Amino acid sequence: MERFACPTPDHMGRYRCIDDHVLCDGFIDCPTGEDEDRQNCMFYKTVSEKNFG
Repeated sequence: MERFACPTPDHMGRYRCIDDHVLCDGFIDCPTGEDEDRQNCMFYKTVSEKNFG
């Protein structure tokens, strides 16, 4: 499983890492919602749905 580091800290100044399976899942996990950014999700979904096996 891969991890994604949120680029902005939370209100306590801590940076959060989230699992890649929650990226672009419709729920905001990063403090300012970067994990649900529409432009990033277009690219992410295109790449992640390809079968590399």
